[in-house]
Amino acid sequence: MPAAPRPGGAPPGRHPCPLQLSLSQLAASPQSLAPRSSSKPPPQPLDSLKSLEGPQIQAESVLESSISHLEADLSQPASVLGAPAVAEHLQELPFTPLHAPIVVGAQTRSSRSQLSRAAMALLQSSGFPEILDASRNPVAVVSPADPVKFSPQKEESDGLRGNEIVLQFLAFSRAAQDCPGAPWPQTVYFTFQFYRFPPETTPRLQLVKLDGVDKTSSSSLSHILVPINKDGSFDAGSPGFQRRYMVDPGFLKPGEQRWFTHYLAAQTLQVDVWDGDSLLLIGSAGVHMKHLLRQGRPAVQVSHELEVVATEYEQETMVLSGDMAGFRSVKPIGVHTVVKGRLHLTLANVGHMCEPRARGSSSLPPSRSRVISNDGASFFSGGSLLIPGGPRRKHVVQAQKLADVDSELAAMLLTHTPASQGPQAAGGEADAVHQRKLERMRLVRLQESGGECDSRRISLLAQQSVRAQHSRDLQVIDAYRERTKAESITSILSQAITTHHTLYVTLGTAEFFEFALKNPHNTQHTVAIEIDSPELSIILDSQEWRYFKEATGLHTPLEEDMFHLHGSLAPQLYLRPRETAHIPFKYQTFSVGPPAPPQAPAEMSSEEDTASGPLWKCSAMPTKHAKVLFRAESGRPIAVLCLTVEPQPHVVDQVFRFYHPELTFLKKAIRLPPRHTLPGATVGMPGEEPPVLVRCSDPNVICEAQNVGPGEPRDVFLKVASGPSPEMKDFFVIIYADRWLAVPVQTWQVCLHSLQRVDVSCVAGQLTRLSLVLRGTQTVRKVRAFTSHPQELKTDPAGVFVLPPHGVQDLHVGVRPRRAGSRFVHLNLVDTDYHQLVASWLVCLSCRQPLISKAFEITMAAGEGKGANKRITYTNPYPSRRTYHLHSDRPDLLHFKEDSFQVAGGETYTIGLRFVPSGSAGQDEILIYVNDHEDKNEETFCVKVLYQ
Repeated sequence: MPAAPRPGGAPPGRHPCPLQLSLSQLAASPQSLAPRSSSKPPPQPLDSLKSLEGPQIQAESVLESSISHLEADLSQPASVLGAPAVAEHLQELPFTPLHAPIVVGAQTRSSRSQLSRAAMALLQSSGFPEILDASRNPVAVVSPADPVKFSPQKEESDGLRGNEIVLQFLAFSRAAQDCPGAPWPQTVYFTFQFYRFPPETTPRLQLVKLDGVDKTSSSSLSHILVPINKDGSFDAGSPGFQRRYMVDPGFLKPGEQRWFTHYLAAQTLQVDVWDGDSLLLIGSAGVHMKHLLRQGRPAVQVSHELEVVATEYEQETMVLSGDMAGFRSVKPIGVHTVVKGRLHLTLANVGHMCEPRARGSSSLPPSRSRVISNDGASFFSGGSLLIPGGPRRKHVVQAQKLADVDSELAAMLLTHTPASQGPQAAGGEADAVHQRKLERMRLVRLQESGGECDSRRISLLAQQSVRAQHSRDLQVIDAYRERTKAESITSILSQAITTHHTLYVTLGTAEFFEFALKNPHNTQHTVAIEIDSPELSIILDSQEWRYFKEATGLHTPLEEDMFHLHGSLAPQLYLRPRETAHIPFKYQTFSVGPPAPPQAPAEMSSEEDTASGPLWKCSAMPTKHAKVLFRAESGRPIAVLCLTVEPQPHVVDQVFRFYHPELTFLKKAIRLPPRHTLPGATVGMPGEEPPVLVRCSDPNVICEAQNVGPGEPRDVFLKVASGPSPEMKDFFVIIYADRWLAVPVQTWQVCLHSLQRVDVSCVAGQLTRLSLVLRGTQTVRKVRAFTSHPQELKTDPAGVFVLPPHGVQDLHVGVRPRRAGSRFVHLNLVDTDYHQLVASWLVCLSCRQPLISKAFEITMAAGEGKGANKRITYTNPYPSRRTYHLHSDRPDLLHFKEDSFQVAGGETYTIGLRFVPSGSAGQDEILIYVNDHEDKNEETFCVKVLYQ
């Protein structure tokens, strides 16, 4: 009898199965993303060291967002007890999530109340530019705490059809919850995407401290934002940074005004805040845009104070979660959200009158009908056979020489020119016409340049040469005309049966239309439909056809079993004589073109550069073409449909930013919010739920949705391979709630940053040294190393140094963690001249706590007190004089009188301690590390402080 598998491990004498190994690697793999959502954290073991952090974590969990993250394998191993000797297929167990949801912070942390009067007075006195309406009057200010009464009819009936959206970045200040020992950035920049406009990266902005703000002030406003000039200077007299977007009927598609209104009413604008020097993500903020609805007003503006939230990840102790059958135990990664700062942002919507103007090539035509007919292309208006597009627009075409309009014929004529006549014979097809003109000019000048005596002889020779050349040219032209006559006539006649149409498509959205195909003959035909684009398809299912008809309000005939399908051949359609049939098509694309540039700050541009071109014009989306050919049984086409596809920017609902080791697989699960949540509803309540389907813009990303049961949450799983460091992979995940994938309900942008992984095993409070290899680029660079935790990780050289081209040198790193546990530290090497990311590392710390030799306990009064001075003694156990260094895991609560001391062998030294008062009641455990001259831990003291 085979041995039964033991809980949490493999059978005796066998290695763990690959799924167990992959899950262990998954649990131990570092992952990071920007804060987007919140849910209740999983139960954690009681730990007195975290007694004060518990209420904060619980407070962070009660937030507005409803999307949570978890990690899970995409499959579950099956366990069969007492398997027979005959080989059989294992039966897959029902899917169950293996990890508890990861709390990733708030999706939106916008202000719920208006700014204080002191903050408003500081903003007004700082000299920020005033926002004016179309009549040059100040814009009315509304409070973010006021409820919004939204009426779609009132918004659509507004006479001011143009909406000028203004984003004004005013100030960025440090939050009180942030670690006081951490350095504050000197410059910042922001990344965001508004509606269908291209993603925006602002220039670097200087943080300038206000003069009238002191430490005792309760105002959260301390630093204003000032643009930096190209020479590195800044003018504190012109603070703030503005970005304007013009949304008018020239930009919107027909009927899109309602979509834009719904976007302002329901969506949240996410703003990522970056350190302008280190290029490290500081945090993210979200702001509701519902107050930008004008509701008949000429203009409106609202000021927000947004919390910028950062997310820190660490691996807690071993906790069983989700796997009650005992297949394995996992390490869920603990997530803590920290408010890093407060961003002061003003949003405004200024209405404008839209003058009627002719639509150019950049505007969208009013193609409201979804039925395309080929009746208008069934005639030939005449014209040149050699000018493309002539018959479609011109009835009269000016005669031109064949050699001047056909480069192939011009090249053939040049081949008859003797080689002795100069470089004309070496000309190619591209400049053949130009070479023939030069030859004619040479003959004319040769005829005119002769003297009085030789002019007659030269003229006769030139005329004979010209006649011979013309005779040969006429023979070549006649032969070429006879050879291309059939092809030219066929080409020009095919334009008579060709219909041209333009589609404006968006990522993931299915563009539905019907082509009214008419049989022009008096005999029946079985027409084969050939398509040259994989993104264009025929709707073969009648249920899908009916769904799109109802969604678009199209009342054309619908037929069952319309097409004849035979293997991999093209679909066939039977047409009676002179019959017209409506053929349904669907164009849907999941590709986004070239990859997005890295999130680096942009250079500061002038107002003239900004106003020179429209901000919504994005050149990164090339025009596509698709062609549909309708062939009869004889192989001759009876109709041709040529589609010009113009991709348009799409709306991004959420942005997820992951940091992962290079050349590995990232596995992530994102929990969807319930579509219909009723108060008091029980878990597992029966009811019909819409299907959840997902698609990804990157075909190399595995993306699927799982449903564990009725009433249970839906999870979207991602598996993506990371590239080499510091590459960033950018793709989109599209969520659908209908089986035909018609319109996305959510569009997520996923940014995967690949970093070089460095594993460090260390002891809390003790210095661990390592070296990283730096490889130079093709040119010399001035670089500097920046870290996300400068209190625990320091580099040598610490400042700016020169990285030689193609050279190799070491970057010395010293790590001294303050507390035990597993967490991740980001290390960036940045070009200080051009603010480019040269290299990036993910330092994975696995820190263990040293043995505590002594424990103390003191009681202090909570609140704003004077603190307490205490003393403890330390005896040198060695016979010789030694130097010791003191460190603490809570430098914000404990200060040392001296950071280092010397004591003779066997002598006792008194260490002076200064305890800082705490603002709230509770208790804290503070560790004191006593290290030797090599910074190795000698002893660790634990002081339990009770605040009453």
